[in-house]
Amino acid sequence: MRSNVTENLGALVDTESAARITFDINPDSFDDSKNTEFAEIPIPGMSHPRLQFTNGSTRTLSFTIYLHYGATDDVPKAIRTLQAWLYPEYDGGHLKKAPSRLLLVFGDTWPDEQWVMKTCNVTRQRFDKELNCTFAEASIELAEYIDQSRDADEVRA
Repeated sequence: MRSNVTENLGALVDTESAARITFDINPDSFDDSKNTEFAEIPIPGMSHPRLQFTNGSTRTLSFTIYLHYGATDDVPKAIRTLQAWLYPEYDGGHLKKAPSRLLLVFGDTWPDEQWVMKTCNVTRQRFDKELNCTFAEASIELAEYIDQSRDADEVRA
């Protein structure tokens, strides 16, 4: 999808609309999590069951970004954009489009992975004299969007 990324600040980008939230400050850390599921098959007389691979679980990334006036021109608009990525689109009451697929732009760490937003918990912390939010903390969890199985060699490459 993209190559030779030279940006210093990370961003989330909608793959269709190109709507973008650039991080005012890069996250301090990312929690990159994936599990594998095994069925336990009891074998009479054995001390332990046999384990049989059944499937992998969804890989998730969790991190926190900070939005503040001065770096982000409109903190409430940035919050609304993040939250909109959790919702599908409808046309006449019929599902038109699932929630957006996103790219996480952060150097070459996740160069081609697509993600969907699972959670976005926003804490609004500071307000101006018109009560507009001027600083917010957004805790985000993304789920990797995969069309087909990926094997260990692809991950190692």
